[in-house]
Amino acid sequence: MNNNLAVSSSKEILETMDNCTKCGICHSFCPVANVTKEFPGPKFTGPQTQRFRMIESLEELSPDLCNGCGICTSVCPNGVAITDIITLAKSNLKKSNKKISFLQKILNRPDTVGTIGNYIPFLSNFILHSYIFRFIAEKLLGLDRNAPMPKFTGRKFKKFVNAINFNEDRTNIFYFSGCSVDHYDYEVGISALKVLDILGYNVITETGLCCSLPMLSSGEFDKAKDRSRKTIVNLKKKLNNVRNIVSTSTSCSLTLRKKYSEYLDFVDQDSLNVSRSIKDICEYLLETHFDFLSKNLNSLNLKKVFYHGPCQLKSHSMGLPAFEIMRLIPGLKVVLSEADCCGIGGTYGYSKEKSYISNSIKKNLVEQIRSEKPDLVICDSETCRWNIQKSTKIKTIHPIQLILTSLNNY
Repeated sequence: MNNNLAVSSSKEILETMDNCTKCGICHSFCPVANVTKEFPGPKFTGPQTQRFRMIESLEELSPDLCNGCGICTSVCPNGVAITDIITLAKSNLKKSNKKISFLQKILNRPDTVGTIGNYIPFLSNFILHSYIFRFIAEKLLGLDRNAPMPKFTGRKFKKFVNAINFNEDRTNIFYFSGCSVDHYDYEVGISALKVLDILGYNVITETGLCCSLPMLSSGEFDKAKDRSRKTIVNLKKKLNNVRNIVSTSTSCSLTLRKKYSEYLDFVDQDSLNVSRSIKDICEYLLETHFDFLSKNLNSLNLKKVFYHGPCQLKSHSMGLPAFEIMRLIPGLKVVLSEADCCGIGGTYGYSKEKSYISNSIKKNLVEQIRSEKPDLVICDSETCRWNIQKSTKIKTIHPIQLILTSLNNY
């Protein structure tokens, strides 16, 4: 159950502001500050303004312009949790007048949207991808008409899960599927279950679990708190039968590992046990099954793939495990992204008023992909995949799908 992430409370996060030396490194790396002057930058919005927030309640706009990528925190030489300080400034727990738009409240509930949309998926997809609907939604809700939208896929993942057979001689592991796999990216979930089956696991999973990250990222902490506690209670029960919980969503796993403690002060023993059990699936495979993968990954009918490690993955502080695994595939050239961020920022780029920032940020990534002309693009994060595929018109998949294809001849 080793976990390379220290667990901190919100108080400890805010105390890191005293380590800021105003060097400005965070500002120079910030993808938002580099494309718009509206955002004063992470240093000002984070530790610098936080000193005043400690004294009085402020009316401010800059925290909501932060896309939460976490790059500022990762490059800070003094250990200031800049992104988390800014996210805590968005919280409505201490700001009763905090306004969250109706659009953002919808985006904050992907589980509810997915459940409703999957009642009649073909009709939902027709409406969601209709130019007329998108035009109206932009005018009435502020939903950018060009934002990347996934397709509802019905109950395909749940049906696959229901058909799983268990073997008492195998080790149990729990797969946290999350909203994306449950409602849109069922292929990712099925690929994960098949790979874990090849490796000899009984895979336990449960659809309908949501980590509530969109709520936390946008400041809707009051609603997120109860939902997050229910998730912890559910996962704690699962730990009676498994040692590890794996996820194919870098944002879900990061939330479960760190954000509940940092934003909601979930530092009780149950929450810590869940936090320490969480692993990104490629991280787990690299740590636990490197020898098997190095001997059994087979060549593919692909010459070159492009890999973009999403922002949330970097915030795990675990390197690029998917990249290391893909390098084991014989004859495959893996091009590493030079861009720090794809621009979508979870739900950030879906808002019309922020879409120009999102689109400006993604330009370097899109240009590099078009220049490389890969057969596939690989990315661990769901919203990043949707954004990249829409922007480049190149099929974009999760690393676990490529790993399964490579293992299929085993």
